[in-house]
Amino acid sequence: MPFNKADIMGLSADEKRKIAFELLDSIDEEFIATEIPDWKIKLIQERLRLDKEQPNNVISWSELKKKYA
Repeated sequence: MPFNKADIMGLSADEKRKIAFELLDSIDEEFIATEIPDWKIKLIQERLRLDKEQPNNVISWSELKKKYA
């Protein structure tokens, strides 16, 4: 789909930001659909769910480095 760069540059900052985020979101959706296997998506979703449910159930980066260094 052709576009006119001058027209886009003439938009307000909010309009350009909206377009930029829409473009980035579409790239993310295409990447996820083609590059990330379903099992990884499910694993990530599960970890995000656990993080939201138990936000204080974490190990700090320094503790983790000590444990595995």
